[in-house]
Amino acid sequence: MYTAYWNLNGLPFLNVVSDRLIYMTEQHKEGIARLYYLIDQERIAGLLTGAYGVGKTMTLECLHRHATKTRLPVIRIDAIPDGSLPMARHILRCLDLPDHAQTLPEALMSLQAHCQRNSTSLTRSLLLIDEAHHLAVGDGFYLAHHLCNLRIPATAKKEEIPLFTIILAGTNEIRPALARHESLRRRIQLDWHLEPLTAAQTTEYVHHHLRAVGGDIWVFTKEALGAVYTYSLGVPRSINNLCDTALMLGFAAQSPNVTEDIVKQAARDTGLDVLLGDLASAQDTSHPPSS
Repeated sequence: MYTAYWNLNGLPFLNVVSDRLIYMTEQHKEGIARLYYLIDQERIAGLLTGAYGVGKTMTLECLHRHATKTRLPVIRIDAIPDGSLPMARHILRCLDLPDHAQTLPEALMSLQAHCQRNSTSLTRSLLLIDEAHHLAVGDGFYLAHHLCNLRIPATAKKEEIPLFTIILAGTNEIRPALARHESLRRRIQLDWHLEPLTAAQTTEYVHHHLRAVGGDIWVFTKEALGAVYTYSLGVPRSINNLCDTALMLGFAAQSPNVTEDIVKQAARDTGLDVLLGDLASAQDTSHPPSS
């Protein structure tokens, strides 16, 4: 364990949601505030996109906690390629409804009947769908469209509201597919693309995580921090994997600091050097030299 060697009181680069480790840029703060507004104002749907490891799941966890504080029921699910029926059954179970539907239309009819039968006792739920790019396969978008259409009927005291506020979180692959489903696209009332961290933010991220566990921010040299950004491309999950491995390698070598060479070795050990090379090759082939 390297924590004692680096005088840390915990592991600083775990890929888990931890209050003391969360680092938010202004982009994160603004985006989450907009999503809070979407939820609190009983809107229908929002879209969150970004590369793998950029922080979408962390954002969903923040939304989950916010809803819990306001006593809003939460249903959280990962989209499954061509898995609309099991997803619909899961939603039925979360609403304490029979989940033995044999087809997707049957499951959706059960949800519709639920709205009509229990109009005075229905409660809106926050539906968080991670890996939402998988909805593009099979009937996924049809399922999401139908869920957007479900309503809690108006009463004498309250206007009609959606049964679900839905947040779709996925990679950018969802965008071209969603563009071909205009009826669902028009129901999305907030669209936020989460960008990777900049070089300066990557340094702040590393320092924040080290401080959170009582560490010295100078454990990583300036050159090492530059290498962390080069190989991670500012993606938090990659930063975590790279820095965790670099701290272990530095401990094994009994180095007084994490140096640029140690980070380069960590990049090789985690495969991030290969990923960076693949991305560079892809860019080269997509921009052939002019003749």
